[in-house]
Amino acid sequence: MVSWRSLLVAFAVEANGLELNPLAEPGHEDFFGGRPVERVREISPSDFDERVRLGKPFVIEDAGQSLDLVGTSCQQFHERFPSAKMRAEYTGSRNEEFVSLGSKAWFQKDRPQQERLKPKSKDLQNVARANAPYVWHVKDGGHEAPPGVRAAVQKAWQPPYFVRGAVNLREANESAEFWFHRRNGAVLAHADTYCIPAVSLQITGKKRWRLMPHPQVQFSRLAPDSHDGGIYRANWRPFWEITVHEGEALVFFPNLFHETHVPEENLECTVATTFQIQLPVPARYLRAYLPTFAMSHLYYEGHCLDLWHPYATLRPPQAVQATTDEAAIEEEHSSLLAAIDKDANGSISYDEMEAFLAAQRDPASPGRRFSSAWPRWFYTEDYFYDWRPATSEVVREMEAEMLEARIQDTMAYLDCCPRDGLVSANELLAALRQWHVVHHRLDVTDQLRSGGQKRKVQMVEKQFVERLLAYASTIYQDVLFGFTAG
Repeated sequence: MVSWRSLLVAFAVEANGLELNPLAEPGHEDFFGGRPVERVREISPSDFDERVRLGKPFVIEDAGQSLDLVGTSCQQFHERFPSAKMRAEYTGSRNEEFVSLGSKAWFQKDRPQQERLKPKSKDLQNVARANAPYVWHVKDGGHEAPPGVRAAVQKAWQPPYFVRGAVNLREANESAEFWFHRRNGAVLAHADTYCIPAVSLQITGKKRWRLMPHPQVQFSRLAPDSHDGGIYRANWRPFWEITVHEGEALVFFPNLFHETHVPEENLECTVATTFQIQLPVPARYLRAYLPTFAMSHLYYEGHCLDLWHPYATLRPPQAVQATTDEAAIEEEHSSLLAAIDKDANGSISYDEMEAFLAAQRDPASPGRRFSSAWPRWFYTEDYFYDWRPATSEVVREMEAEMLEARIQDTMAYLDCCPRDGLVSANELLAALRQWHVVHHRLDVTDQLRSGGQKRKVQMVEKQFVERLLAYASTIYQDVLFGFTAG
């Protein structure tokens, strides 16, 4: 029989607001609060950033104000870009099938989803009977958007007013793709491989969204399939439902499963554009659900593992080796605290974090190179696709934006209990301990997983949980006694 003590630890009983079990996570109701997706207008930069750092989806109702593309029909896209090609989704074939925007059938005739792709659940019949969508990845170039076409689209594309700064403006323009749906069209529930926030702006018509946070998982075998329709075979329980109208934008975040449906009462063909922003990141959301994210496709398919390391460790990914040796973790913690907390008062302020991160510039080449991995990220292919900053002035502008965002994001990631604008020594230790446990578990199972030893992976993951329960019940016995007595 499982003891009350183990249960309490496993479900994140808190001592002074910090998790006793590094693999514990808050419930979705506790973290996200109320169910309705909030709708806002005239959103300020500070409000936008705060909402993004939390990681709860929201709708910006006036996103399309003064944007020429809003109201552009499928017919107009067909007339303006006849030489481009887009991907026909849900064809039932493993091979990608492309359709020319210069044809008319794609926006004039129904194209039902292939039978094998239809979800079986009774409550998903609207999706199962729906028309299959088309997606135009302008961002990928190639035969979908040859250089001349891509340049024309990017010239015509305008960012909504809430997309600010050189980094975000470039990312939004470089990452744009367009979704075309005939009425009664749908996209099956899936979770994208994005590691950064995404925005879907409805250009014509309206679309119903259903979203669900990634199910919380302790064992990799329980992680659901993130691809189209895979979650229907697991535990599809939409957490939010929202209808996005023409000119409105939905802001959503990594690892949120989402399904869309275009109601019958729409125009014959509707258009939406999806793009990403780099700054800020949903830091509080990433911190809260890191154990689950590490078990998800965001780690085994994407580059999020390297991108998110520095928020907890304050070091480049290759500079830190994950461990469960508590003495080693505490030594690392002491070293970091001494390096950042210059007034030695036991907590880290914004100014101290700024000084620590800003000092990571390479003095041999000021303003251009950094010794740490995070500021150089946007020089790689993971930033802006094939675009690179053209002048040193643009580089300096982007570096300044990235530094400011990195300071704020790191503070938001670490400052949790309570959220008071400071990072206490205990908060830093808790984040480091979580990071080490989560990533050490990955390290010791990675070779087993690549070798196909599923049973051994399951055994190792189970041992991890058991060891953590034993560790927490020993270290925090005095805290737990108050919960278990009587």
